Order: sequence, then C-alpha cells, then structure tokens
Amino acid sequence: MNLKDKVVVITGGSQGFGKALARFLSEEGSQVIISSHEKDDLESASHELGVDNFLANVTSMEDIKRLGEYAFKKYGMIDIWINNAGIHIAPSLVEDVDIRKLRRLFDVNFFGYFFGCQLALSHMKQRKAGVIINVNSTAGLDGRPGISAYSSSKFAIKGLTESIRKEIRDSNINIYQIFPGGMQTDIYKEKYPDDFEDYMAVDLVAQKVVDNLKAESPEIDLIIKRPTK
Repeated sequence: MNLKDKVVVITGGSQGFGKALARFLSEEGSQVIISSHEKDDLESASHELGVDNFLANVTSMEDIKRLGEYAFKKYGMIDIWINNAGIHIAPSLVEDVDIRKLRRLFDVNFFGYFFGCQLALSHMKQRKAGVIINVNSTAGLDGRPGISAYSSSKFAIKGLTESIRKEIRDSNINIYQIFPGGMQTDIYKEKYPDDFEDYMAVDLVAQKVVDNLKAESPEIDLIIKRPTK
C-alpha cells in the first residue's frame, strides 16, 4: 500500500507505540489524526509530530463516533483505523485480581477496540475500502501465569478480529492484527517487568508495522517477537 495521503486515525496516539506509529506514518506522507483522553499529552504530541488530533475516550462510543465524524468531515474518508489504546494492570494470581481494575481493563482494551471497529466499518463499508489494524500482544496468543486479566482482554481482541475478518472477507476491507512481544512503554506503570530493559523499542516495532503495510502482500497477523540474545 502506498501510504502517501492516506487518512489514518490512531487511538492512544499521544505517547508510546501509538505516537511512534504516528511519526512513521506521517513521514510516509499520511494524514494522521491521533486521539487520546489526555488533553495535555495529546496537544503536545500533535505539536511535536505536526499531526492532527482529537480528544476522545475510547471507552465512550459517543466519543468514538465524534472522532470518526471529525475525520470524515475534515478529510472526506478514513483509510486506516488503528485501535491501539490499551492499559495493563500489575500481575497477580487470578483470585487476587481487583474487579474494578478488571472492568476498567476490558473497557479500554476490549470495548475500545470493539467501538473502534464498529465506527471504522460503518465508514469503510460506504466506500467499500479501508484497513483496520488491531494492536494486540503475544499475550493474546498464549495464556500466561500472573496476567490472566490482560491476556484475556487480548484473546478477546483476537476473537473479535478473526470474526470481523470472516464477515468482510468478500469486501475490499482488510483487518490486520499486530502481536508485539513486549515493548518499552508506560503501559506497565503499575509494575514494570523485571526484564523491561530487554523489551523492544517502540520505534523498532512501529517500523515493522509500517513496512508490513507497504508490502505487496501484508501479513494479516504480524507477530513481532523480541530478538534473542
């Protein structure tokens, strides 16, 4: 795909991986709109990167609708929608998971993606074209002890993506998944992993995602594992 002039919406785009994606896509000539519920971070990132922004909370379908309407009215289309906003909670045994944090986790990590997919598809089906990218995790491929809540939310995204893929298989709309194996982002701020320094830089992963989009035959499920020493 030629990314020049493509209209791209990125949720959770004010920092970390979303911000890195915005920078790389902007450098490819895409018209990028980053979104976040943190106003100061959003405006700072928008100014730094020279990209558009829209304040929205992914847990609110109304906010997501307004984000979509903004992009559609200003640019006339949405070519690529990237569901990226996500949170993590401190590892614990399943019986010790705080239920309030669990509900918040699913509100952001699953419902935020579900709302994003609904909105993107409503616009893309009108144009009969478009790409949705769901940023998942290798935790959505294999269950792991201590992160039952986070892993469950990522497995839910995998199921959502695969179901939508079958629903739109006869259309010119594509839905891709990205499965990074641990990135150096603030998503772990409740408790950083002991081996955090071995996690991948966001720029490395973002470049692989952009390169995949530009490929003649992109991988629909892109697994990006940490390099082995």
